[in-house]
Amino acid sequence: VLELSGTGVMASVALPEERVRADLAERDADVYVAVVNSPSSTVVAGAPEAVAHLLKEYEESGVRVRRIAVDYASHTPHVERLRGSLASV
Repeated sequence: VLELSGTGVMASVALPEERVRADLAERDADVYVAVVNSPSSTVVAGAPEAVAHLLKEYEESGVRVRRIAVDYASHTPHVERLRGSLASV
């Protein structure tokens, strides 16, 4: 996982998965739905700048967001780069 350190971020958004997916479909950004915590809470992950831009838009529209204290985009295509090293273990 150290190989991914510093390559991404994650954040919790107080919106349903369907709404977040629809918002993400409208943009060409390196942001993904990473986890669905509940019907009204979705975790997004991706490139730091892309996630920051999305969170800023949500905050400005009154949506509660919370950044998660990690520096990689878990549960996204970002972790694919680990496939080779993990397969050899």
